[in-house]
Amino acid sequence: MSLFKRGVNVLPEYQNRVEALAATAAQAVYNKTQNRRVIILYPRHRQHTALISLLYKHYADRMYYYALNEEDNSLKNFLWNLSHDAMFPIEFGENTRTSLQTSNDSAKWAEALGIDLAQLRSEKFLVLLDHLDLLPRSDESVNRFFRTLPHCMPDHAQLIINGRELRKQPWSDLINEGLAISLGDDEALNSGIFYEPELRGQLEVYALAGGSRVLIDGRPITAWEGSLPRDLFYFFVDKPMLTRTEIFDTFWPKLGIKEATNVFHVTKRKISEKLGYDLTSYENGFYIPNQRVNRIYDAEIFEKHIEAAIDAATDEEEEENWATAIQIYRGQFLKEVDRPWAQQRRYELRNSYAQALISLARIYKERSENERALGYFIRAIGEKPDREDVHRDIMAIYADQGRIEAVHQQYKMLENVLRERLNIGPSQETRDLYGRLTR
Repeated sequence: MSLFKRGVNVLPEYQNRVEALAATAAQAVYNKTQNRRVIILYPRHRQHTALISLLYKHYADRMYYYALNEEDNSLKNFLWNLSHDAMFPIEFGENTRTSLQTSNDSAKWAEALGIDLAQLRSEKFLVLLDHLDLLPRSDESVNRFFRTLPHCMPDHAQLIINGRELRKQPWSDLINEGLAISLGDDEALNSGIFYEPELRGQLEVYALAGGSRVLIDGRPITAWEGSLPRDLFYFFVDKPMLTRTEIFDTFWPKLGIKEATNVFHVTKRKISEKLGYDLTSYENGFYIPNQRVNRIYDAEIFEKHIEAAIDAATDEEEEENWATAIQIYRGQFLKEVDRPWAQQRRYELRNSYAQALISLARIYKERSENERALGYFIRAIGEKPDREDVHRDIMAIYADQGRIEAVHQQYKMLENVLRERLNIGPSQETRDLYGRLTR
C-alpha cells in the first residue's frame, strides 16, 4: 500500500489494472536491486516515499524499518539505539553492543553489525535506515562505517539508505564498486503507477519527525523570519480548508478586521517568498492548498493509515496500516509550536500513535508473539502511562514468561502512576489479575 495517494481516487473498475501496474513496478525494482548490498533511494526524486512503500509491501515482514531521530546524534548513539529497537528479537545486537563498548573503531562496529545481521534470520531481508542525513556529516567515522558495512553483510541482507541531504561519499564509491545502487534516479518508474504530471513545486512537511522539517523542491527551509510566518504556514498545511474568520480568530482574536487583514497579508507574503510559491489559493470563501504545489505531509499520511487500519477488511491490511502509521510517527507533533491549535493536534496525534502501538501489540499477542507484543506495549505505556489495560497486558506477558518479579514491578509502577496522576488506585479487575498472576 502506498504511503500517500495525493488525492488520486481509484475507481473499482480500475483496481485490477492498478494492482497489475504495482506488481510490475515491484518486480522491476526487485530485478534492479537483487544483487546489490546497499540500495540508495535517490534523495531528489519526488517519488522516494512511494518507493519505500513499494519495498515495504513487497517484502512485508522481511523488512526492518528504522527512522533516525534527534537521539541518534552520533554514529555510536545510532547503533546503540538500533541494536535495542523493539522490531528486532531481544537477542539481536549483542555483537554490536559489545563492539561499541570495547572499541572506538567504526570499522569494527560495522563488522560486528554484519555478524548480528547474519544471525538475524536465514531468508532474504531488508533493513531500511530512514533520515540517515541526521547523522553528523563531518564525522569521518560515519563514512568509514558505511564503507565497511557492505563488505561485512550476509548475502541475504540488503541495506536501504534514505535521506534528503545525503552527501556524495561514501555512496558514490560504493556504487562504483558494484556494492550499491541508486534507485529512483531514472525515468522508467515514472511510466508506472507512480506517474504524475509535472507540478510547479514539491513541498514536503515533516511535523512528526521529533522536530519539524520543511523542504521545497528538496531545499530545506531553515529560517522563517519569526515564529508567526512559521506558525501560520503549519496552520495552513494542517488544515486544508480555512475561512478568513477561522484564521483571524486563531491568530489575531483581539485585533480589528482591518488590522488583522493587514498582518495576515504581510505574513502570508513572507511565507510565499520563503517557499518561492503561493502555499494557498482562495476559492469560494476558503483558503485551500495551491493545486500547482504537490504536497507530502506526514501527519496527513499518518492519519490516513490510522483510518485505514480501523476500517480494514482483513487482518493483514489492519496490521500493515498500524505498522506503517507507527513508522511514520517519529516524534511529537510540532514540539516548537505552543499555540492552542497545535497543542490540541499534538494531543490527538499522540493518542492515535499510542492506539496504533496498542493495537499492533495485541495482534502480536493474539498470535502468541509475546516478545514482539511486549516491545510495543512498553512503547505505548511511554505515551499513555495511565492506560491500565495496557499494564494488565504487560503483566500477563511477564507472567507467561515466568518473570514474576517483573509482574510485581509493573503493578507497582501502575500504582504510582494512578496515584500521582489521578489520585486513585488500580481497579478491581487489575487487582484480581495481579493476585492470580502472583499467587
